[in-house]
Order: sequence, then C-alpha cells, then structure tokens
Amino acid sequence: MKGELTETQKKLIQWLEQNNHWFVTTKEIATFLSCTEKEAHSLGFALSLKKWFATLGHNQYLLLKSTQNQHPPPIHPLIIGSRLIDPYYFSFQTAASYHKLITPIHQPVFLVTTTIRNNTDIRDTSYRFIHVTQRKFFGFNPVTIDDTIINMADKEKTIIDSLEKFKYIGGLPEVIRILKNNIETLDLQRLVDYTVLMGSSILIQRLGYILDHFNVTFDEEFLQSYSLGVLTYFDPFNTYDMKPKRDQKWNLMINIPESLFNTEP
Repeated sequence: MKGELTETQKKLIQWLEQNNHWFVTTKEIATFLSCTEKEAHSLGFALSLKKWFATLGHNQYLLLKSTQNQHPPPIHPLIIGSRLIDPYYFSFQTAASYHKLITPIHQPVFLVTTTIRNNTDIRDTSYRFIHVTQRKFFGFNPVTIDDTIINMADKEKTIIDSLEKFKYIGGLPEVIRILKNNIETLDLQRLVDYTVLMGSSILIQRLGYILDHFNVTFDEEFLQSYSLGVLTYFDPFNTYDMKPKRDQKWNLMINIPESLFNTEP
C-alpha cells in the first residue's frame, strides 16, 4: 500500500532504532546498505515523503518515529537546529531566552546564516533562518547543550541583532526593555563596537539615543563618527499614536513613548 515501508526502508529504520541512531547521513545509509550515496539519498528522500525522516542539512536526516509505535527520545530543538544549515548561530528570541534576557520560550527557533534556506518545522518546532551579509556574521560563541556544542550569539550581539531586526524579538519596546533591565551587566563598549561593525547608520542612531536615555557612560563620539546622520524614524513601522519629535543629537524622529525609557521600578 501507498505509504507503507519497503523491506529495505524497514531494515534501515530498524537498524537505526536498535542503535539509538536518530540522526543519520546518506554516507552512513550507503555504508549500512552497501549502496551508492546517490541511492542512499533517494532512499532518504523517499522516507522524508513518507514522514519517517525529517530532512536536515548536509545530507542528514532525523528519524521521526518508530516501527515499535514508541515515541522518539527527546532531542533539544537547538541540537536539531544546529544540523540544519552551515554556517549559523542562534540569535534573537532564541539567544535572548538562552541568556535569560527574556522569559524562556519554546519557539520559534531563530538561526542567523549567510546562506539561504526556507523555514521549516520539525518535531513541532518552527525553525526560521535569518539571512545576513558576511559583514554582520559575528559575535557568537560555542556553548554546550546536552553534551552538544552549538553556536550562540553572545548577549551583546543578541541585543544588536534584535535592535536592527526587532520584529524577531517582539518589537522595539521589547529591545528597550531588555537593555533597561540588563544595562548594568552588559559590556557597553562591546555594544558600541558591534554596532559600528554592523555598518548600519540607523542602528548607530538608535543605540546612541537609547544609551543616552539610560545615563550611562559610553564612547558616544566614536559611535557618532560612524553615523551618516540621515534623518529617520526611530521606529519606521509604528507611530504609537503620537506626534514624532526630532532629536537633534542623533537626528532621529522620535515616535515612541518616553515612558519606555523610565528606569523607575
């Protein structure tokens, strides 16, 4: 019947189950079945169509279910994500959750990459790929999740990524809130350096304006020297039902409530 496993497919899956081998490559399939990698790839593709495999990156697959009607073992979503594309690092809501900058959340998982891949859903988790230029691909470190090393944006890069593409963390007010709640533990010079390295004038203007409002000491002369100073809206996508006011220092049309910067408890 359509959708049923062939004998070869069943043999492969039972071998994976017996060895608790939930991740498998086409090369491993070819070795086990004594076939070519092209044939192994076709087999993996067929099993993905039958919803037994999830297609990962680099000719890898994840076994999604068992012939014994058992639930597959839990695998941390970030471990699965680390196998989907290369190069990559986790950022935005995912990294903010890891660093406890926001309340931990399950999904979606955000990966920054210089290559292109369509978003995908695996094991009830949505994986979203945010493409950036090589210039902006930095500021991450190896961390360990369940004995597996993955690439995670550091706290400062998480914030700078989010300040540039704030829709992936819940909006500009959320970025301001994160900065306000964590300003004493952040490396301000690193924030400034990362912003300059990103090569975005609006990002420089936003960060400068925010840090000014938190009355912290930072190298504002250095930061301003890299700004093009083009007049732009602080938040180009929302008006917050208010009349914008121009900030001369950072040349921004401020269209967000001043209450967002209130540091009082």
